[in-house]
Amino acid sequence: MKWYILKYFLITSFLFIFFLIIWANNLSARGLEEGEIFQGDDGDKDSLITAIENSLNYLELKISSLKNKEELTNRASLLHDFQKRQRMLLRLLKIIKEDLSQEAFAQAINKEFFLKEVSKGGILLTGYFEPIFWGSLKKDAEFQYPLYRPPDDLVEITKGINKEKKFGRIVKGRLVPYYSREEIDKKGILQGKGYEILWLKDPWERFLLHVQGSGRIKLFDGQIYAVKYAASNGRPYRSIGQHLVKMGFIEEQELSLRKVKDFFQKNPNLLEDFLNINERYIFFRAQPLTPERLKGPEGALDFSLTPGRSIATDHSFYPPGGLCYLISTLPVIDRFGQVIGRKKINRFVLNQDKGAAMKGAARVDLFMGSGPEAELLAGEMKEEGKIYVLGIK
Repeated sequence: MKWYILKYFLITSFLFIFFLIIWANNLSARGLEEGEIFQGDDGDKDSLITAIENSLNYLELKISSLKNKEELTNRASLLHDFQKRQRMLLRLLKIIKEDLSQEAFAQAINKEFFLKEVSKGGILLTGYFEPIFWGSLKKDAEFQYPLYRPPDDLVEITKGINKEKKFGRIVKGRLVPYYSREEIDKKGILQGKGYEILWLKDPWERFLLHVQGSGRIKLFDGQIYAVKYAASNGRPYRSIGQHLVKMGFIEEQELSLRKVKDFFQKNPNLLEDFLNINERYIFFRAQPLTPERLKGPEGALDFSLTPGRSIATDHSFYPPGGLCYLISTLPVIDRFGQVIGRKKINRFVLNQDKGAAMKGAARVDLFMGSGPEAELLAGEMKEEGKIYVLGIK
């Protein structure tokens, strides 16, 4: 009799624990905490709608393209993923356009979506921007620093399941790294070959364009050119700021784009050698801007980025065009350009760009806009935060 009682007790205990685990997992997956996670959206509605529509346009192009590629072995899986992202964005767009109260909006979000944190240890949030510089189509006494288009001997190879791009040049039948920054800028290995597309007057401005990946160049005749990343030399990215910290020139806690810029303004003789530490080199494509194309730079999805809404990430962790929810802080800057504090942000963001420094789930770059104000804000960003990808319940 005692054995049956013990057996009954063990079985019921096992079943209780089993169903408790299932319930807990379901709770986590469906996000019953989401009421606590979702804290509203502090951005303006119009910018969110614009960013969503850009992602929807991208997804529609991908879906249409995949429907005509029956030979792809993973076509069905890719199509399912893109259509799932599309449905989610359409649902959110519908909720936004209902013009609900804050409470009703939060209820609708928690009803329709779950939030999943990819980087459990949180993220480092940085900012990037679109530089605007003066330039020339021809080299002269003032403009002596070229931007190059992709050279003819630059080879691009797509590898792996994630279609990762590799760049280099072919030497004796095999792919080797393309020329380094030092070989291109200091030794002039590409000079006089017709690859120059625009000329700048400052090597620091050129380097900043390389880091940001896009920008606008103003000519004295009033024409504005958009320059955008076209390819790289395939070499690894190294942070000049971190190198200055390592060398003891800047304190870690004081590191910002402005501090780096100030250092080189005071030590111009060190600029070239320090920039060459980052061997990675960017090649651009340029096109004159028409009035309808003055919205903003295009990201990796070939659609315009939206300030405060578009993010750059590692696309192996965050799906391109996908919807995320960001909780972090932003610097507060006074009229003298000094950081006087931090303000909390919580908003929907769209994964619409990528960058060489965005490696792993814990790195996120928020696009802050164009020009000097965006540069100042982005340059001071080194924020802790959390980011969640959204899914449909």
